[in-house]
Amino acid sequence: MSLRIIITILSLGLFTAWPTTAMPPYTAIIIDSGSPYFVPKSATVASGSPIRWENPTATEHTITHLDCLKDPAACAFDSGLVLPNGSFTVPGLAHGRYPYLCRIHPVMHGIITVTDTFSPSQL
Repeated sequence: MSLRIIITILSLGLFTAWPTTAMPPYTAIIIDSGSPYFVPKSATVASGSPIRWENPTATEHTITHLDCLKDPAACAFDSGLVLPNGSFTVPGLAHGRYPYLCRIHPVMHGIITVTDTFSPSQL
């Protein structure tokens, strides 16, 4: 290949990286067998950021937005059964507060607060 062809290829940017659509990092919530059951129990995430619940326990659980129990049309997420060593991911939520629970074990509950800008605060 001649030097002229190499210079032309480089000037056209043919060796630049392709644009990517990288997934934003997700917020991880771990299901635990003991209190507080969801770790963290309260999580603040940026609007549109993925949230992933991981179930390392030996028991099935659900991740159910409380509005699903009141009005199915207002249901933001409902995992169905999350099997042991399984997970459930919500790709992102709009601005707001999302209390949730495990329908199998109603003592297990947590809350997601979604903000327009990210300000990490997890309790």
